[in-house]
Amino acid sequence: MTAKKSARNVFILLIISGVLLLLSFVDVLPSPVCGAKRFQIDSTLPDGVKRPDAQSDESKPDDGQISQSTPSDEPSDTTLVGKIELPVVDNDPDQLPPGVEALRTWPATLSVPKLHEANLDEYKTRAASAQPLKGVTVILDASRGGEETGAVWGSGEGALTEKAILLGIATEAEKALTKFGATVVLTRTTDAFHSLFARVAIAADVALIRYREAADEAGYLTSVVDNLRLLMGDVIRINQNSPASGGRGLFGSIGTSPQLRILYDIEAQYSDIVLINLSLGNDSDTSRRGSNVYYMSADFVASTNNGYAVDCDPKDFYPNYTNIDSTGRAALAELLKTNLARMVPSFKPENGLDAGEEKDLALLRLTNYVSASLVPGYLSNDWDRTILGSEQGRAGIGQAIANAVFQYFIAPSS
Repeated sequence: MTAKKSARNVFILLIISGVLLLLSFVDVLPSPVCGAKRFQIDSTLPDGVKRPDAQSDESKPDDGQISQSTPSDEPSDTTLVGKIELPVVDNDPDQLPPGVEALRTWPATLSVPKLHEANLDEYKTRAASAQPLKGVTVILDASRGGEETGAVWGSGEGALTEKAILLGIATEAEKALTKFGATVVLTRTTDAFHSLFARVAIAADVALIRYREAADEAGYLTSVVDNLRLLMGDVIRINQNSPASGGRGLFGSIGTSPQLRILYDIEAQYSDIVLINLSLGNDSDTSRRGSNVYYMSADFVASTNNGYAVDCDPKDFYPNYTNIDSTGRAALAELLKTNLARMVPSFKPENGLDAGEEKDLALLRLTNYVSASLVPGYLSNDWDRTILGSEQGRAGIGQAIANAVFQYFIAPSS
C-alpha cells in the first residue's frame, strides 16, 4: 500500500470517528464506556442465580459451634418486583406516655404484620396420632459448656460435671420429642461454650427464619428481618457475655428497644415454639434435693426491669414489653414439674408445690417464647446425684420433658 493511499484511509477513519462522537454527543448514539466500568457486572441477577465467585452463605462452624446462616444481600428465592416494605407501626418510644415511677410500656398490639398463627386447638385432636407434635418446635438450652463447667462432683475422668449431665438430658429429651414428631433445636450439641446472649440469639433466629419466609411469601421486602438476623449473627459470632465485648447486642439494655420489640413481636406469633432451659442445683447444704422450675410472667418481667431502673429517670430507659404469654409460661412450668415427679419419683418438687416459681433469669427475660427453666435436682445431693449421673436417670428426665410438652399441646388443663 502506498503512503498516499494509507494517509487517505486514515483520513476517512478520522472523519467517521468524528461523526460517531458527534452523534453520541447529541444522544443519537449511547455514550462510549470508559475505564473500569466496562468490567463491572450489573448487580441485578435473575432469581436463583449466584455469581461464580460468590461465597456461600453457609460456613463451616468450629467443632461444637452452631452454624448460623446469614441473609443474602441479593434476592435468591423471589423477585423484588411488586414487593412492599414490611410495615412497622407505633414503634417510637418518644410517642409513649412518660413513666412516673416505672418504665414506659409498649402497646400490647404488634408492631409488625401477623404472618403466623398456630392452630393450637388442632393439637388437642391428635392424642392418638403417630406424630402428635408434628409442627411444634422445642428449643432445648443446655446451660454451661466448654470452659464454663458449672457444678462439679469428684475429680479426674470420673468427675460428674453439670455441663455434661445437662447435655445428656437435652439429648435424651431430643430423642423422646422427635418420636412425638416435634422439631428439636439444641443451642449446643457438644461440649462447647456459648455465651448466654449467643444462646438467646440462636433461639431468636428460629422464629426470624420462619417469619422471613412468611414475609417473603406475603409480598413484603425482608430487609427488616434480615437486619435482625445479622444482629443475631453478630451476637453469636462474638460469643461473650461482658458488656464491653459487644456480645450482648440488642439484649444489653434495660427495657425493650424498638428493634428488640420487633423481634419480640415476631417471636410472639410462634406459639408453636417453646423454649426450655436446663440447669442443675448445687448447694453447700447437701441435704437440699428435688426439682425446681422457673418462669417469668409479663408482670414479673416489668417489675424486674423497673427494679433495675430504681433511683433513675424512667425516660432514660426503653419501655417495658408486655405482650407475653404469661399463662402459657406458667402452664409449661407446672407441667415440667409434675411430669418429672411422675416419671422420676425421686425428683419431687423441692418446695412441695406443683406450680413453677417466678425468678429473674436473663434467658427467660430476653426471649418472648413460652419458656421455662427446669432444674431437675441437685448435683450436691447424694440421692439426686445418683440419678443425674446415670443414663437411665437422664433418659427419664428427657422423657418427662417430652411428656410435659405433649401435655402442654395435646391435653392442656384449661
